Amino acid sequence: MTLAASVPAPRKVPVGLEAIILYKLIKAVLEALLGILAVWLLARGAEAGAATLAEVLLEHFAGGWALEVATVIVVIATSGHVKFVAFAAFADAALSAVEGLALRAGRWWAPWLVVIATGALLPWEIWEVVRHPRWGRVVILLINVAVVAYLLRTVAREHRAQKLARTVRVLTPPVDSQVEGP
Repeated sequence: MTLAASVPAPRKVPVGLEAIILYKLIKAVLEALLGILAVWLLARGAEAGAATLAEVLLEHFAGGWALEVATVIVVIATSGHVKFVAFAAFADAALSAVEGLALRAGRWWAPWLVVIATGALLPWEIWEVVRHPRWGRVVILLINVAVVAYLLRTVAREHRAQKLARTVRVLTPPVDSQVEGP
């Protein structure tokens, strides 16, 4: 037996599913970095760390947006807020990583986990878009709706295929290997 014969063929992953996996894993890394930044702010003292971060932002970026972001960082960065951001960022990073890795591994429950976790927040996201419309919120909402719709369609297609396979198995008579030919 050769080495090539013992290695299983790689599982073919549809492009849409591969995009969702990549999105979930990139999101997990970015949220973990946000959590690390929040812990760094807490270690420096939330207010002092926020002032330092705002100063670095203003030194390296020009424009009105940089001033607005720096102002928001300084105003919002209380110790309680930063602790909440750190906890939420690490928790969502862990969930996104589990979703992405489970989808990549082909676990049967992975699409359902993503649909439930993502779909549960859609009403809140819609409410936020209606209350305060921003392009970023609209883009995130559209991505999450597309992810839920794609995975529901994929799960429904797989369910129909399995149901059809069971029906064919039931209707097909077994082949009797004991019967000899003429």
